[in-house]
Amino acid sequence: MAQAYVPIQTVTVGSGGSALIEFTNIPQNYTDLVVKVSCRGDSTATTFTAIRLLPNGSSSNGNTRWIRGNGAAASSDVDATGIYSGESTTNGATASTFANIEWYIPNYAGSTNKSFSIDSAHETNETTAYLHLVAGLWSQTTAISSITLDLAVGSFIQHSTATLYGIGGTRATGGTITADSTYTYHTFKSTGSFTALENIKGAEILAIAGGGGGSSVGGSNETGGGGGAGGLRQVQVPILNAGASMTVLVGAGGTVNGSNSSFGNISVSGGGQGAGASGGSGGGGLSQNGGQRIGGSGNTGGYNPSEGNAGGNGNNTNASFAGGGGGAGAAGATGTSGGSGVGGVGSTSYSAWGYATSTGELNGGVYYYAGGGGGGGFSGATTGASGGLGGGAKGGNFSAGTGTAGTANTGGGGGGGAAGGGGSASGGSGLVIIRYPN
Repeated sequence: MAQAYVPIQTVTVGSGGSALIEFTNIPQNYTDLVVKVSCRGDSTATTFTAIRLLPNGSSSNGNTRWIRGNGAAASSDVDATGIYSGESTTNGATASTFANIEWYIPNYAGSTNKSFSIDSAHETNETTAYLHLVAGLWSQTTAISSITLDLAVGSFIQHSTATLYGIGGTRATGGTITADSTYTYHTFKSTGSFTALENIKGAEILAIAGGGGGSSVGGSNETGGGGGAGGLRQVQVPILNAGASMTVLVGAGGTVNGSNSSFGNISVSGGGQGAGASGGSGGGGLSQNGGQRIGGSGNTGGYNPSEGNAGGNGNNTNASFAGGGGGAGAAGATGTSGGSGVGGVGSTSYSAWGYATSTGELNGGVYYYAGGGGGGGFSGATTGASGGLGGGAKGGNFSAGTGTAGTANTGGGGGGGAAGGGGSASGGSGLVIIRYPN
């Protein structure tokens, strides 16, 4: 996404001065470049000297037009042979004063001629200051990969400083790229790769595994538990190194347990099947022939918070009702004599991610991720229990009803099968999002 003045490199001249200031190996992933300079030359024979910006070290194929004023008089001229870029203060001017210059170079990585604009200001004595405005064209179609700054007379003195900025483009590739006022997001809804084009600090990874499937049932006195949501983790990464390519694995929703999702060595566990299986979030306990089944546990993995929550237990008081699958935000509900358990609600901690990427389940102005599946229906119940917000699916209808599948790319658990032979419903696939400061 578009960036505002991303610093690429700063050069500060040390003691002894320097004839040149150079930027090399300029990344090609931005749209425009900006160079900001505070400089002074060492010549004592004059109060100022011309400064040039040389793309790829070239002093030819340039054409510039400029105007100059000091508050009392104005002048203009054309340089049809070189690349005139403004003027720098020298040691012949007021002591310790530095010129300030900015170059703007659009489309520097393109295959057309390169235009540029410049404004510079400098003080040449105690009473007069000058302002230059320059418009120019470098008639070369080659992408700009280096920039050299030099002075017509003398060298840059100590403390002269130049900073190169990139504007626009992307700092990394992979996934669907969006941004809000603070972060850039790379969203992966299927397996792919992420490559940082520069060193990126302060990145965060949101990884959600595939949801577990709701369990199937074989008889009229059985109800299937809701599938557990895929595990959910947010991990901070101090730095993503330039050029490093990371595999991004997005886990599939399972008819049994869901599949893991991962970013490099960061991994989250697939949701547990709705037969009391453990997973990122545990599957709900089914009820089978009047026997209670315990819900599966969520994976703690030593993480704080854990990847998810436990599934609800099945119940066999008066009738058999299964438990709901666990969600990232709450455990699945236990089945009661009145009905099967609803799926655990998903997490709302990442609603800002949802707004920026249009992922998750939106409800009441909040985005939810990784909800558990609801338990299946039983005698006298027309539908199964509801799934948890965040993609969790509803349990199946009475009389051989298969549960609903979890919502894709939420990690939601699948709904449990209904009494009378309801089949297994898949959990929803997972999701991986990388974000970093703009």
